[in-house]
Amino acid sequence: MKLLNSTLIFLLFILSFVTPSLFAQEKNDVIFMLTGETKEGKVTGIHESTIDFVYSGEDLKYELKKSDVLKIIFASGRTQIISQATTPTTNASTTTAAERKNKLAVLPFTMVSNDQGLMSEAMSGQIQHAAINSFKKNTRQIMVQDPMTTNAILLKNNLDLNSIKTMMPQRVAEILGVEFVVYGTANISFEGTRSYGTSSTTYQDKNKKDKDKKEEKSSGKEFTSNSSSTTSNYDTSIELNIFSDSGSNLYSVNRNAFGSSLDTYDGTLNYLIKRSPWGSKNK
Repeated sequence: MKLLNSTLIFLLFILSFVTPSLFAQEKNDVIFMLTGETKEGKVTGIHESTIDFVYSGEDLKYELKKSDVLKIIFASGRTQIISQATTPTTNASTTTAAERKNKLAVLPFTMVSNDQGLMSEAMSGQIQHAAINSFKKNTRQIMVQDPMTTNAILLKNNLDLNSIKTMMPQRVAEILGVEFVVYGTANISFEGTRSYGTSSTTYQDKNKKDKDKKEEKSSGKEFTSNSSSTTSNYDTSIELNIFSDSGSNLYSVNRNAFGSSLDTYDGTLNYLIKRSPWGSKNK
């Protein structure tokens, strides 16, 4: 009997240390990020734009952006949705063929460059605008969609250049509400700089001789001025592909720009667009 009591006391003693740790490790709050990542620990606070979080087994508090969090499953079992996952809207309302007839949209250009300053959304949009202006000026029998309309529709449907590349051209045409879609690539390579210098000399002379005679100067002053300039050189090529809402590739062309300035893409676009199916040079 004494042995049994001693055993029970020993077991109760062991459980007094083990049980709290088992309960402490029982459950954690789980945060599900929009990227698919999960974080386990303790949510210590939820604010207007952030969530306070401590990883399991740590004491350091982290701030997570609510815009990056999908949901939280608390240790109690309660689930709280924080943000909604967004995916490209590929089931947008489809326009009819009659509504799209003779309409053309130019997508923002894909940029390829060794100059990181040119690998920007602003430069892509700038060349897109230049192409649209050229289509309006140098084509006939086609209605060119305003770039603000095109870009607004893309934004509304969560479409960027990367996601557009995963879609068939005819689907892009349907979403944009046009019959023709222009895909463009600008390859602009920085080739270095070149410096130019000039020098000129002028005289202030008290005694001026006849022009036909040898010029002599008994007294006077000589003035010399120098000037220099530096230009940046670029090697540019433009590629255009025009697809119809039936998926046909109507026009595919690539041309190297003439000249070395950054804006040579403009003249190259004019050359190519004039020779497109609706261009002024395509007679």
